[in-house]
Amino acid sequence: MTGKARGRGPLEPADLEAVALSYLNRFDCSVAKLRTHLRQTVRRRGGDQAELEQHIAVLLERYQTSGLLNDTRFAENLASRLSERGGSRRAVVQKLRQRGIESGVAEASVPTTPGAELEAARAYVRRRKLGPHRPEAERLENRQRDLAALARRGFDHETAIRALGYGRNDDF
Repeated sequence: MTGKARGRGPLEPADLEAVALSYLNRFDCSVAKLRTHLRQTVRRRGGDQAELEQHIAVLLERYQTSGLLNDTRFAENLASRLSERGGSRRAVVQKLRQRGIESGVAEASVPTTPGAELEAARAYVRRRKLGPHRPEAERLENRQRDLAALARRGFDHETAIRALGYGRNDDF
């Protein structure tokens, strides 16, 4: 990048493209996030607002057409990572919506295989050392606390009970 692209002087369309590519080189993001980042850069650096806003729209369209920017791919990758870490379906969809992913894409990106919700709950239980991962003496006194922790993460009561091993013995 030239000195001008690093923050000296008003922003030009070529500088805006350099900012966009630099950001995409570092982060996988949604269309909404890149749009927000570019608009913040325009506000911070200045320049012809109307021309730069038009250029942002052109850049976003070009990046989407080329596959460089893909909300579905971004949503699937993020949903997979969040589910593996113990995120409930509800929490993952909400996180995707916060990142600017459309509702339909967010819903379709979350794993819906049978048992996916239970596996996510079990991952959270392992990570937070709840239920069967607590010392034996502390399990009973922390039962409600563990159930509440899973409820706050968006898991339903039945899933929480099974993930903690309080349901049938063959579930855990």
